[in-house]
Amino acid sequence: MFRTPTLRNVATRRVFFHNGVFHRLEDVVRFYAERDTQPQNWYPRGTDGVTVKFDDLPAQYKGNVDTQAPLDRHIGDQPAMSEGDIKDIVAFLETLTDGRAAR
Repeated sequence: MFRTPTLRNVATRRVFFHNGVFHRLEDVVRFYAERDTQPQNWYPRGTDGVTVKFDDLPAQYKGNVDTQAPLDRHIGDQPAMSEGDIKDIVAFLETLTDGRAAR
């Protein structure tokens, strides 16, 4: 499992996730909203054409991925969050900035 960092100054970070794949907070929130309903937007396809979810995790850690509500959606379902929800969450997270540089 990965250690969850504090949300203080999260909006000042330049990279997100254990592999630094995202560079914008909005992309992080959108990823969580869509990762299970539209995985093709976030993960590569294998040689068989099937989307390979959680491709950057070793097999023994894939069972640690949180799939409890609201992260329990399936392909084709409506995402757990709307565009408005995503923008609202990002706006809230931006209020957690205290002027100190994030590490």
